[in-house]
Amino acid sequence: SLVAQAEKNSKLVALDADLVLDCGLIPFMERFPDRYIECGIAEQDMVSQAGALALSGMMPVVHSFACFLSTRPNEQIYNNASEQTKVMYVGSLAGLLPAVPGHSHQSVRDISILAATPNMVLLQPCNEKEVEMAVDYCLNESSGSTYLRLVSIPCAIPFMLPPGYSLEEGRGVVVRDGSDAVIFAYGPVMLVEAYKAAELLQDQYGVSLKVVNLPWLNCVDSEWLATMIEGIKFVFTLDDHYTTGGQGDMLLSKMTEAGMVGDRQCRKFGVEELPLCGLGEEVLHAHGLDAVSLADRMKYIMD
Repeated sequence: SLVAQAEKNSKLVALDADLVLDCGLIPFMERFPDRYIECGIAEQDMVSQAGALALSGMMPVVHSFACFLSTRPNEQIYNNASEQTKVMYVGSLAGLLPAVPGHSHQSVRDISILAATPNMVLLQPCNEKEVEMAVDYCLNESSGSTYLRLVSIPCAIPFMLPPGYSLEEGRGVVVRDGSDAVIFAYGPVMLVEAYKAAELLQDQYGVSLKVVNLPWLNCVDSEWLATMIEGIKFVFTLDDHYTTGGQGDMLLSKMTEAGMVGDRQCRKFGVEELPLCGLGEEVLHAHGLDAVSLADRMKYIMD
């Protein structure tokens, strides 16, 4: 997607923090060697360079692992925002998985760290097609800086985005319809678990759970949100992040402000302790975020 955009925009330049293979930048480096800048393991310098490039009229795209990009150069990201420049930040390997490297590499606080940055939109796509849409939005539609949160691990996705779907800021899309409860999620890991949990609830208990893909992490359209929860008593959110400061906090805050809570029961699911290390399935289960655990937790609340 980035190479395709660079073919059309000669001002697009990619900066890398010694992760050209891991962040998928080899095709860009080979196609546009004069617009690829290897900064080494120096995220603060990399983000500062991006700010200078933006001030000179270039369109910098900054890559690193999400755990490093959101934390090490946080001050420099804020400095860039104070200069009202446009930079596209891309954080790879975001979220609870992969969990084998341990909590130093599990980026489960980047949303809360970056969501307060002025004029910055955070979004996380759920599949390759939505990645393409998100890259186009970040580069061509957003007026300010953006943070693209990516899960760069293999994921078998049991659903497809509906025909004609396009990104609209603050709005998502239903990937599985339901009427008894609704769960909002994002990204391939958590959306898949939510989808599988919905199937378990239907098969085992006859409970109809609506699954909504909301790629926008720090903004939501109130009118759209009202339509998603209309007539539904139980509202759940699922974060690939700490529950504090994640998308769930944002959604429930918006519902409260708009007077949408009423007699609804709302519950946030996400990481609630220091993330554990191990294989993906066992770590999701240990945190109660696998499909079986989520189905059990939602059924308990709905009873």
